[in-house]
Amino acid sequence: MLEKSDKQTIKDALAASAKAISEDTELNVNFGIENLRQSSLPEPLQPVKNFNDLRAKSDQLALINKYSSDNLFTHRDAKVNEIIKNLDLTRVELLGSKKFLGVSKNLEFLFQKNINSLDANEDSSSVAISHWLRSELLGQELGRPDSKKFEDLYEKLISFQEKYLGQLEESLESSLDFSKVIFSLLKDLEISVDEQQPEEENDEKNEEENEDESSEEENQEEEEETDSEDGQSDEQDTSIEEEEEMDIEEGEVDADEDSWIENRSKLEELLKKVGEQEYKVYTKDFDEEVKAEELCDSEELARLRGRLDQLMESSKNAIAKLANRLQRLLLAQQNRSWEFDKEEGQLDPSKLHKIIVDPLTPLSFKIEKDSEFKDTLVSILVDSSGSMRGRSMTTAAICADIIGSTLDRCNIKTEILGFTTKHWKGGDSRKLWLEQGKIPNPGRLNDLRHIIFKPADQAWRRGRKNLGLMLREGLLKENVDGEALMWAQNRLNKRPEQRKILMVISDGAPVDDSTLSTNSTNYLDTHLRDVIKKVETASETELIAIGIGHDVTRYYKKAVTIHRAEELGGAMLDQLTSLFET
Repeated sequence: MLEKSDKQTIKDALAASAKAISEDTELNVNFGIENLRQSSLPEPLQPVKNFNDLRAKSDQLALINKYSSDNLFTHRDAKVNEIIKNLDLTRVELLGSKKFLGVSKNLEFLFQKNINSLDANEDSSSVAISHWLRSELLGQELGRPDSKKFEDLYEKLISFQEKYLGQLEESLESSLDFSKVIFSLLKDLEISVDEQQPEEENDEKNEEENEDESSEEENQEEEEETDSEDGQSDEQDTSIEEEEEMDIEEGEVDADEDSWIENRSKLEELLKKVGEQEYKVYTKDFDEEVKAEELCDSEELARLRGRLDQLMESSKNAIAKLANRLQRLLLAQQNRSWEFDKEEGQLDPSKLHKIIVDPLTPLSFKIEKDSEFKDTLVSILVDSSGSMRGRSMTTAAICADIIGSTLDRCNIKTEILGFTTKHWKGGDSRKLWLEQGKIPNPGRLNDLRHIIFKPADQAWRRGRKNLGLMLREGLLKENVDGEALMWAQNRLNKRPEQRKILMVISDGAPVDDSTLSTNSTNYLDTHLRDVIKKVETASETELIAIGIGHDVTRYYKKAVTIHRAEELGGAMLDQLTSLFET
């Protein structure tokens, strides 16, 4: 349980951090009803489940205080103005993320969470543009929502990248200049419905109008605050009554900026403590282990395989070189060798001429030397979550094909597996949890989907057709890495091979919004670390990992991180080569 003193430590740390980032020693941070533009954050909840949100929102609050401005380019179209306003927050976050690495990671977490909760029918214009800017200007590897509208808009953004990306980056320091470039971009994207007002003639007018509007809004806000003070107090009191067990105190936190580092350290210790919740699963009734060919009909499977072959066409030469390198190494280790000049064994025909020359010469024998190359199985476990959509998943499919075909030629068996969830936002597991009264800390709360693209004993010529399924739209959702790793390891435990290698391909930490919103925020992360430790120390499996765009060395002892999807094939083969060389 989170103690009252712990809550105050969290509040103090967040407030001091916001002061330090905003460089405003007079900044007062309140807790209760969230309003970042009025320096108010949500309360730390009990049971603990909103720490990551709080850290990110505290950083947002600080950056708004530091960089935000109401001096934006305005237009007659309310929709356009709303998008411009939303993207000014992105501008603020981009400035802060470029300056503070920790802030960048916190805001990336919050933005990804917002993407995962985006409704398919919701207007995603500002989200798509923000996603594009974060990816290009910060190099963040972000997942995308399962939405055709979003994908169509994103393709348009890529086509205008050369025209606008440089302008937007150069104008980050000026809210007015940035909003003007955004407006021009919206026109090219055909989001604007009215003609643009003349910019040069209306700059002063816009500024004056904005200043007048700001003054009016401030006066109105002061009046509303005075009029509704009692109402807000009543609302807050009601909220407190509903969470009596939390023992929350409303009020203002005025932490000393000099104690920021100490408080931040205490905050991290608290996060670690509350993350020690024992891992459990609410229900496994809706989980599934499914063969790839059961997820779509044979016609679609053939179409997807054809698409994968087309994508591989441009990389054939590079693929051949990588595959041949590994094949030569493996075949060299499997070659038979002999020990000669033995007194018994198999007659050595190369020495028979000596007997003809001198019949008294003793016969020479040879003995076949046992090969040190063990019977081996390589299992490739591919993160099949939404954040892998696009180039990352395409490259993973291509590389699984390269490795599988190469190992098959060397008589080494290969198993190719994938893991995701059946639904976004919890699926049937969450529905059952809601029906049964929303038990606190329910554990993993989504329906898992573990996919067998190719089992170990299936011939490669039959199994290769299934790899195209990785490219199927709608398959990729969320990822619970710890249980997927346990599943792959349990399959290996049942195999007779002497040597077992498990290769994990992932693009980051485990994320399942339904589970993380109802348990401690590092619940899945902690479980993954526990599973990895058991596999690495208490099993004979050799575990290696490749991270796409994210550093997975913080989880796995043997790991490599690549920053471009095109590097994946080489990284996989390098990892396997180093294993077989030893």
